[in-house]
Amino acid sequence: MAGNRSVLISVMQFEDALKSGALTVFDVIETAAQTGVDGVELRRELWPNWQPELVEARRQADAVGLLIAYATHATLFSTDAATLRGDIDAAATLGSPIIRFFPGQLPADDDSAGWAGGQAIADYAAQKGVVIALENYARTPGGTLAEIQTALARIPSLMTNLDMGNYSLHSQDVPAAVAALAGRIVYSHLKDQTGNPADAPTVLGAGVLPLGDIFAALDALPQEILYCFEFRGGDDALARIEQALAWLAAR
Repeated sequence: MAGNRSVLISVMQFEDALKSGALTVFDVIETAAQTGVDGVELRRELWPNWQPELVEARRQADAVGLLIAYATHATLFSTDAATLRGDIDAAATLGSPIIRFFPGQLPADDDSAGWAGGQAIADYAAQKGVVIALENYARTPGGTLAEIQTALARIPSLMTNLDMGNYSLHSQDVPAAVAALAGRIVYSHLKDQTGNPADAPTVLGAGVLPLGDIFAALDALPQEILYCFEFRGGDDALARIEQALAWLAAR
């Protein structure tokens, strides 16, 4: 949809309705198909019955030609291994090529057991055909470019989800982060920021991020990168999704 970039919406646009039970994940899949995007990002934190519904979610997405991406709030170096493996299994069942994890607190340089644990999870993901896309967290620990680079250097099979808003929250130059991570970027959360760190992310073009420079840096990368809108939908999720799609189309 955007050059060689597939564009996904996220359950985040429908967070309030999913939490209240007004919508289900299946409703979001149907809505994604209606918007004309390429796929949808699902998250177990907004999916009360996620385990028994995984197969049906994939069936419904396949039926309408949508890609599923999977993201959880688990942390690679802080969450128990059984939970991490369960998340990877879920991603594999859904046919998601990636799974978004946060880093959590990185092991110390000389903590060989801590790094080996992260490597074991990365190896498990590879066996399942799923790439771990490690995201720079909005807060600490695990949100800075240096932390992401350290993890990627220690575990070469890890890739990254570049969250353009989160780097800005750490006062880091986003185009420079794109250039530094380069070929390790497989996924990107698209959003804008108002300039007030207390505000939630907003729709593309409604904030102060240097989006032209950020997308120019991403455009320079040759690999396929999945793009996913990550902003809340508020009272009119469809209107905000359409606004973001229009911004992408016009850039």
